[in-house]
Amino acid sequence: MIIHQKLSKVIAYHIFKVENSNILDAISCHTTLRKDSTELDQIVFVADKIQWDQTGTPPYIRELKEKLDISLKHGALSYLTYLWDRRESLRVLHPWLVDAYMELSEEVEIG
Repeated sequence: MIIHQKLSKVIAYHIFKVENSNILDAISCHTTLRKDSTELDQIVFVADKIQWDQTGTPPYIRELKEKLDISLKHGALSYLTYLWDRRESLRVLHPWLVDAYMELSEEVEIG
């Protein structure tokens, strides 16, 4: 699940001929987000979470949508928080996710 974000960037570049570095960077962090994320990174990240690839309704979707009414950062943080609260049960806690969670937690709290 984690490695596919980096593979997606390679596929976008080589197969779909995407050359825009901002788009490629957003693709490369669409699963975990990252520290110093751009607005485009956050948009792609949140869109990925809204477009659930499993059956049923995402357990976090209501909170995410409510937080999006506040801001994009709040929406992104709501999903990161969902994972953070379950970090002990995750097989992998990607360092980019940890960095994004810590950074956005601070930004949203201050802002």
